[in-house]
Amino acid sequence: MKSIRTLSAILLAAATCAAWPATAQDATTPAPPPATNTAPRPRPNPRYTGIIQSIDSTNMILTLKVANREAKVKVTSTTRITKNRQPATFSDAVVGLRVMGSGKKGDDGVVTATTMNIMTKAPTPTPPPATPSQKTE
Repeated sequence: MKSIRTLSAILLAAATCAAWPATAQDATTPAPPPATNTAPRPRPNPRYTGIIQSIDSTNMILTLKVANREAKVKVTSTTRITKNRQPATFSDAVVGLRVMGSGKKGDDGVVTATTMNIMTKAPTPTPPPATPSQKTE
């Protein structure tokens, strides 16, 4: 019960302090102009990354393994495709390779790719730094 009273007193003090500057304003002070751009900013294209599990060449759809689920990525004629950062085509996509890119997610959950990078090389892991006790001869 004591903590409720303490909390109530703190909230009352905070509300009083917050309202105090507003009551001290001069009535002749003009209000600030309203914000002109209240529209929400468009969200950036969603990113995707995963391992190619299957390829539907007819509809140009890749099924990717993403963590513990599958995701579908539709490739169009306007998709900018690269392979190891070099220009490539849809036929360069092979089951087992990692792909990543961005696109627009449709109501059906399929991402229509804007960009797609096919990676054939796994990132090279960096070795841990040598400790002073390790000597290389």
